[in-house]
Amino acid sequence: MFLKQLNLASVRRLCAVALMTALLLQSASWLSGDSSRLISSAYAEEKKKKKLTKAEKEAKLKYKNAVSQRRKSVGATCAKRLTKVQEFTELEDWLNAEVELNGAFKRGCRPGFEHSQVNRYLGYVYYAQDKIDLAIDAYMALVNEPEADEQQRVSTRYTAAQLLFVTEKYQAAVEQLEIWQDEAVIVDPGGRVLLARGYYQLNQKADALTLLNEVVEDAVANGQIPKEGWLNFQWALFYEKDDYRSTILVSNRLLSNYPKIKYWKQLSAMYGALEQSEKEMLALEVTYLQNGLDKEKQFIALAYQYLAIDIPYRAAHVLNKAMTEGLVERNEKNLSLLGSSYQRAQEYRMASPVLEEAAKKSDNGNAWSRLAGVYLNLNENEKALVAARNALKKGDLKREDLAWMSRGTAEQALHCYEDASKSFSKAIKFKKTQKGAKSWKAYVNNEGDRRSKLIANGAKLATCKKA
Repeated sequence: MFLKQLNLASVRRLCAVALMTALLLQSASWLSGDSSRLISSAYAEEKKKKKLTKAEKEAKLKYKNAVSQRRKSVGATCAKRLTKVQEFTELEDWLNAEVELNGAFKRGCRPGFEHSQVNRYLGYVYYAQDKIDLAIDAYMALVNEPEADEQQRVSTRYTAAQLLFVTEKYQAAVEQLEIWQDEAVIVDPGGRVLLARGYYQLNQKADALTLLNEVVEDAVANGQIPKEGWLNFQWALFYEKDDYRSTILVSNRLLSNYPKIKYWKQLSAMYGALEQSEKEMLALEVTYLQNGLDKEKQFIALAYQYLAIDIPYRAAHVLNKAMTEGLVERNEKNLSLLGSSYQRAQEYRMASPVLEEAAKKSDNGNAWSRLAGVYLNLNENEKALVAARNALKKGDLKREDLAWMSRGTAEQALHCYEDASKSFSKAIKFKKTQKGAKSWKAYVNNEGDRRSKLIANGAKLATCKKA
């Protein structure tokens, strides 16, 4: 599946970086004034930095007005132990911080609210030591503490969900994120995207796409630019549904806000899937002009697109340049395509050496047959005759009739009329060349008889030139 390209390890790293940032913000402001108030939520701190919409401000104010009791705080004894913990964390002495916090449960901090604060900081200390499961346990203990501060409970639930996601416990992560989404005053869109990723991991792809679409459209409605990662995820979800028209809309949005070559490639591929060849070619050409093509099949595809809209010289230019730069192999198939592109562009002198190279590499006579036609256009009739003979000798031809026609044409040009008549007789057996071959046979028979009579009467005319 395409979405496997959205590497799970990358998602984990993003979650871990976001979590570490939040936790570091927690450690920066433990106590103030009388040392009786604990650090406010890192999540809430982040929200203060963001510009809120009018609706969000009103919702936040409504929440604050609903809080009638004073904010809870720890007692002096517990505060001293937490201050000691702060000193250890500033030195990154995680082991002693852990010992101090575990000791606080037994002595210094009381069950209920104070224990919730110990667990809050213990989760951070465990995380700093990469003890993720223990960090989750500590955060969930806060979440499940009835006396915990409500705002801290909400933000810590989100932190726990992030860690559950990192440890691939998707069901539990989704459950916490769904509760967080219902409880939070301001629902961070990044959290909603994480929930969508959780739905995807649980194979609830329709739910994932519905939620992600809401996040993206909400951002647009608020005059914001959706994050690139969101759009990539949205594109992949549409792609898995084979909804190529929707992927094109997302690609256009990506190109408008994050103009990168890879999105032109995606756009071209989707137009190709919808068989919109002209748009496919235009998107692929834009990619090419930005030096964005790096795979052989991409250059070949672009060449075929040019041939499809009858711009053969452009096809030949793309292929020749790619071969010169070593991006397209000079094998028989690719050389034949290059040679035929030059041939269709009537660049016969450029086509002949390429087709010669292709013919020597080929196991069949097709390249020789095309080469015979090129030599005839260059009026190099002896070479054309040799090429036609080689084509018929190697065989396995897509158009054997054309090889016989080329041979007959070369033979009559060399005044070998009897040989030409035999070649055109062979071509008459094929439906596609039957009519033309009959006309040519009649002509060479008449011309051969006429010239024979003239020569018999003393005329000095050229005779059959064997090649």
